[in-house]
Amino acid sequence: MKPRRVFIFLFCLVFSTIFPKSGALEEYILKNIPNIENARHIYNDILRFSSRYEIDPELVASIIKVESSFNHTVISEKGAIGLMQIMPETAEELQIDPFNVSSNIEGGIRYFSKCLKLNNNDIALALASYNAGYGSVQKYESIPPFSETDRYISEVLKIYTENFDKKYIFNPVSFEESNFKFGEENENR
Repeated sequence: MKPRRVFIFLFCLVFSTIFPKSGALEEYILKNIPNIENARHIYNDILRFSSRYEIDPELVASIIKVESSFNHTVISEKGAIGLMQIMPETAEELQIDPFNVSSNIEGGIRYFSKCLKLNNNDIALALASYNAGYGSVQKYESIPPFSETDRYISEVLKIYTENFDKKYIFNPVSFEESNFKFGEENENR
C-alpha cells in the first residue's frame, strides 16, 4: 500500500474513533436542509471541524439550528452572517470569509472552542459568550441577565438533549457536568 493511502486509512480510522459518524446527526441535518448536496457538505464540514477543535458535532448542529436554522445565506439585523452567524469583526479576527459555508463553519467552531476554553469548558457559559460576548460573561461573572441570551442557551441545550439523546448536559471536551440547569434561577445574576 502506498504511504499516502496508509495515511488516509489511518486518519479515517482515528477520525471515526474520536467522533464516529452519527446517524442522529445525519438525520437531523437531512431533516433541516432539503438540498441533499448542501446537507452532505455541511454534515461533512461539521464532522471535520468538530474533530479538529474537539467539539461534539451534535452540539455544533444545535448551535447552527438556533443561529440560522441551517440557512447559509442569512444575515441578521445586527449583521451576523451565515450558518454560525459570525459578526464581521469576528470574521476579520478569525481571518475567515463568513460568506463561504466551510469557512463560516470552521470559524464558528473555532470561536466556540475559544469560548469553551475561556469559560473552563462550561457549555452554558460558552454559549453565553458566543451569544452575548465574553466581556458580558466576565462583567456579570455568570450568564448575563439578558432574556435573549437565556432563550438562546435554553434553545441550544434543548435541541442538543432532545434530538441527540443526550441525557446530561456535559462538557464535550472533559465530559464534566455543566453548572447550567434548565429552569433554575441563578442567584448570582
